[in-house]
Amino acid sequence: MALVAAFESWDAPTTSQRGARQYELLAEALGVAQEWLYPRDIGSASYSGKPNETAEVTGAFEHLKQTGRTREVFDEFLDAVNARFFLVRRDISRYINALHETTVLARLPLVEGTMAEFLDRLAAWQRAWGVPVRAFNDSKLIIQFTNLFSTLLHSSLPPSFPGHFESFLRSSLSRLPSHLSDPPPHPNLLQTVPMNYQRVTPPSPHLGRLAMVPRYSATLSKVAYEEIERIVKDEAGKGWDGRRVTRARQRVGDGVANWLSGMFEGNDSAQNALRPMFSRFDYYLCKCFFDIRTDELFDIIVDYPDSMAALEDLKECLFKVDQRSVLVDKLKAANVKRLLHPGAETKDVITQYISTIRCLRILDPPGVLLHKVAEPIRKHLRDRPDTIRCIVAALVEGDELSDENESAGLIAQSNDETVESFLDPKWEPEPVDAAPEFRSGKASDIISTLVSIYESRDVIIKELQVLLATRLLAVKDYDAVKEIRTIELLKLRFGENALQVCDVMLKDMADSKRIDDHVHGDIDSAVHPLIISRMFWPTIQPTSMRLPPKLEKVQREYELAFHQFKPDKRLRWYQHLGTAEVKLELSDRVIQVEATPIQAAVSELYESQDRWTVEALAGKLGIGDRGAVRNALLFWAGLGVVKEEKEGWRLLEIAEEGAVNQSLPAFVEEIPAIRSVDESRTEQVRVHWNYVKGEH
Repeated sequence: MALVAAFESWDAPTTSQRGARQYELLAEALGVAQEWLYPRDIGSASYSGKPNETAEVTGAFEHLKQTGRTREVFDEFLDAVNARFFLVRRDISRYINALHETTVLARLPLVEGTMAEFLDRLAAWQRAWGVPVRAFNDSKLIIQFTNLFSTLLHSSLPPSFPGHFESFLRSSLSRLPSHLSDPPPHPNLLQTVPMNYQRVTPPSPHLGRLAMVPRYSATLSKVAYEEIERIVKDEAGKGWDGRRVTRARQRVGDGVANWLSGMFEGNDSAQNALRPMFSRFDYYLCKCFFDIRTDELFDIIVDYPDSMAALEDLKECLFKVDQRSVLVDKLKAANVKRLLHPGAETKDVITQYISTIRCLRILDPPGVLLHKVAEPIRKHLRDRPDTIRCIVAALVEGDELSDENESAGLIAQSNDETVESFLDPKWEPEPVDAAPEFRSGKASDIISTLVSIYESRDVIIKELQVLLATRLLAVKDYDAVKEIRTIELLKLRFGENALQVCDVMLKDMADSKRIDDHVHGDIDSAVHPLIISRMFWPTIQPTSMRLPPKLEKVQREYELAFHQFKPDKRLRWYQHLGTAEVKLELSDRVIQVEATPIQAAVSELYESQDRWTVEALAGKLGIGDRGAVRNALLFWAGLGVVKEEKEGWRLLEIAEEGAVNQSLPAFVEEIPAIRSVDESRTEQVRVHWNYVKGEH
């Protein structure tokens, strides 16, 4: 073809000797060039390896260049490459079959070795057919050949090749040296994946030449991201006692980043293009950490403050990925599944709510996340009947009074969140993701947040009075120092006026001690009563209990001495409240215990007879609640004083073997001495309803 084209291009054919010589030289140059460029079979026995470019070959290509026949010769060469590429496809099929066999056997080292040999073979084909092209001394022609070879190569690779190539890359990444895959810990916190360049040899030196990296860049990225995810899971699984994000960033920077840079070794433009990719690595690292820690957030809150480091990592990742709604949805779902159900005790729900407040303050100081997560918890607590009592118990007996973020300001009378104060000099607009009812200026300390569950703080104050009364009734020797300190601390939050009733109750305690000291100066008595101002104390459950003669006599003597000291006052005894020191002298033993009045009364009645039934004791003491009498008998039965038999409860003057530790029925639940806020509300509703119906 080249010879025919040469003849056609001559303006005037000649048959001279000079013209004939030109024909001969051109024909010789074409023959030498075609022989030199012919794509040889490197698998044949006659293949001698890399050819040596002789002076004859160089001269032939120079002659073709001078006569303008280079393009035609090169096109013929490309046609020959295309026609003889079946030789390369034959090797491709052989190596793909070998890769498939090693994959089925799950022998990763063999896969890596076979793939490396496969790439070497492909590079050998490209080199054997591409080296002769250099004789043209034209870089553009070399590039054209390289592009054609790559096109034919990648179109000949089967669909299974990307999977084998992915395994090959993953294997090379797993074989990084230890100083890169597990470097020494970094002393400082890292804010992004570090750029600590160290040379990493690529798994094959032919990846760039064969255009494998740009062709399978998605596979390369997939392997890198999977390794980042593995590193994150490994670091996150080490616990919550330390910061883990920095260590993961260091491992990604020294390991994955350097491994990826090694794939583009010698390509400066590609190295520069990798810099933005490292930022995406850091985002993906933070996203993986965020997903793991948000799945664990409920348990992290349970373990607070021991999980403080995990919260700091989560805060950093939350800022990076900005998926606040995902965190809210996951935590709300975990709360519904593990907390907001009838099986959880109210005090545990409150404890978890307090920890949630503290943890979400760390993650989001403005409180938007807390506002979204807390609403279902607050609604659940409002629906529980014992929430008020548990909140007050947490305030009085827990450590919430020493909250680290307490503002020590008064709690507002009303908790209407729809009211916004525009007089606050520190007012700021709400965050963009805040709900319409969110108010950034609301008090955020623990006590204010707990009290704000209800529309008014009055229910909390009333329950606080009930708790204080219950604790004062249990105080011995009039020692109420702890209660006084608690009330003084609560005054800082609720104000003096709100706790005036509590001051009256504490004053009753002090007055009772003074009166008791005076009475005991006049008579010798074992009675030490707490004298209360009935109008200022919560409602105490009435009782019809009658004391036995001995106890009644002691009580009457004290009452007479009191009237001599306070002639204008009279005592009204709550017979069922208080404690008594009881000493029982039996035939073979002496038992001395602290008992309730009904337990002491039951023990005294056994002086008159050795056997009693529950009904007889209840009638003798004037008690309608037989459960309370049975509880008193069970108390003495536990001490081996009485024993239940078919005819009733018998006194054990002589101890029987195993009587003290005998298996006893469960105690019957008794009515509390002081009505709770809910009980008082129910009673008020009943009275009002009777008034509406006209029943007086």
